[in-house]
Amino acid sequence: MELKTHEVAKELGMAPRTVRKWVQKYEIPCRKNDYGHYVYDEEALARLETLKASGEVAGAMDVAFDTDIKEVQLENMSARNEEGKALEHRLENLTERVCRTERMVQQKADEVVSYQLLQQRKEIEELTKTVDRLEKMLDQLQTPVKKMEPPLIFDQPPQKRRNVFRSIFGL
Repeated sequence: MELKTHEVAKELGMAPRTVRKWVQKYEIPCRKNDYGHYVYDEEALARLETLKASGEVAGAMDVAFDTDIKEVQLENMSARNEEGKALEHRLENLTERVCRTERMVQQKADEVVSYQLLQQRKEIEELTKTVDRLEKMLDQLQTPVKKMEPPLIFDQPPQKRRNVFRSIFGL
């Protein structure tokens, strides 16, 4: 019967890491498979059970294990702090970039609005000029025009007929 580390740990009721540490510390003979994992036979399992049963070794290992846990936790905390600082730095950079981008977008929007206002103002001025011109034309068309009546023939003074005789006699 060959068992893997996690199977032995379940059977003994302890962590797989503790099993591996005991194997290394107490030089319990067991072989490794092709992947480098420990494979335990019945003899190794019996020795591990004996070690667990002896209170002295178990107590000593618990203290050592607690110390190892504290060391691992400190290492993890320092790694987390470094990762946290790196993440915090990245977050600050991203926040700064977002703020800068927002300012640029706001500035561009202000420029666009200003341009549109200028264009609309020009259009309004042109329309106002056109309306003024049309009003002048309308005023000119509405002013009363003096009617020119054709002169009556009777109102004219009689013309001299001198030229009639000349035309007849060729003078």
